[in-house]
Amino acid sequence: MHRSRLWVMGLLLSLALLPTACKKAAPPALTWQQVQNAEYRNELPQKGIATLKDGLYEEEIVPGSASKITLALIPDKYAFGDLNGDKAADAVAILVASGGGSGSFVNLEALVNEQGAPKHVAEFALGDRTRIEALSIQDGRITVDVVTHGPNDPMCCPSVKARRTLKLQGEQLVEQ
Repeated sequence: MHRSRLWVMGLLLSLALLPTACKKAAPPALTWQQVQNAEYRNELPQKGIATLKDGLYEEEIVPGSASKITLALIPDKYAFGDLNGDKAADAVAILVASGGGSGSFVNLEALVNEQGAPKHVAEFALGDRTRIEALSIQDGRITVDVVTHGPNDPMCCPSVKARRTLKLQGEQLVEQ
């Protein structure tokens, strides 16, 4: 009887520790280098996808043309934090896209951490020539402080300060 009681206690202890033993370790945090060299969906490249190299992508609009499609990350405008509730550090960054004309279209880009690698899942248009003042992730919410255009501002000179708060829902960034 003594042995069976010890066996049952050992079994109960094993079952109590099972959830701890089965927990997966969080994947390694994403790095800025990974974000700079990730693949991004975008409507401007012919294939609809651009793989950045050191934060930059260029594609000739027409072979041999001087005009190029460019996508470039703003180097000091990124943040890391959990966007999708899986406890892994994801990333957001600001990407500026130009189709060869005078517009510089500013987008907030969300990348989730898939086993330590960035996967681009969503983007949110912030406007043409919008300036980014600050970007952060806290409690799954993304906060972006911008300077955007007022009704009488010329395209060169936005003047209206605004704060945008967004949350990743599936594969969309939704304004809160």
